Amino acid sequence: MSKNKRLAVAVLAAGASQRFGETDKLGADFRGEKLGLHAVRAIPRDRFQNAWVISAKTSHPCASEWRAMGFDIRANLQAGEGMGSSVALAASLAKFARADGLMIALADMPLVPTSHFEKLIGAALSGGPDFIGTSTNDEARLPPAIFGSDHFGHLSMLKGNGGAREILSEGAVIDCPADWLRDVDTPGALAALAK
Repeated sequence: MSKNKRLAVAVLAAGASQRFGETDKLGADFRGEKLGLHAVRAIPRDRFQNAWVISAKTSHPCASEWRAMGFDIRANLQAGEGMGSSVALAASLAKFARADGLMIALADMPLVPTSHFEKLIGAALSGGPDFIGTSTNDEARLPPAIFGSDHFGHLSMLKGNGGAREILSEGAVIDCPADWLRDVDTPGALAALAK
């Protein structure tokens, strides 16, 4: 992909937060603001022609802040079926927008810095439509990840909780410290990250 290619980004925020308790974890306080705002704020919005947050509903506790940061909110009506349905919706949106690449990030990963998103973007811009760039914590390949348009068809068919794990195994690894990729699933995990 060259620098004039159209990129899209989707931040996945449609999880049920079942292990967190009765409240939506993305609305919980983390370092003075809602947890769900950190990842979105770190994404260099000006590098993307299209930007979405995929949520279970458009009335999410973070919705007004996400919109203020330039992200459209799209409701995933199949959110209960797992992360694969959110990836599928993001890929369908990117395909409809005629994007050349799609970055997928997770709203519950608050420690990923802008510099890592920039590295993923740079790698994608120098690759072709078959490019996949993925992050890793030394144990698994994880989002944030970026996909060339050749993969949108496959991604748009995903279902279940596996997300894009299988296709990420084919990606080029964009190195980063494992701590950046820590996600929040429980109140204990949130407290540990806040230290």
